[in-house]
Amino acid sequence: MKTENLIYGLGSALVIAGALMKILHLTYGNQIFLFSLIGMTIFQSWHVTKLKKTIKDLETKSQ
Repeated sequence: MKTENLIYGLGSALVIAGALMKILHLTYGNQIFLFSLIGMTIFQSWHVTKLKKTIKDLETKSQ
């Protein structure tokens, strides 16, 4: 759980940094913003899949 929180925190920081760079029209702001959004989307979908599997396992154990 600790590593997931770290990844969410770093990903959020990158999204915010990329957005600020886009607002300030700095170089590579668009690339950082898009890369971090795509990375966070992939990580979140993986995390949701992992949680669904855990829930399914717990439901089968309790029955």
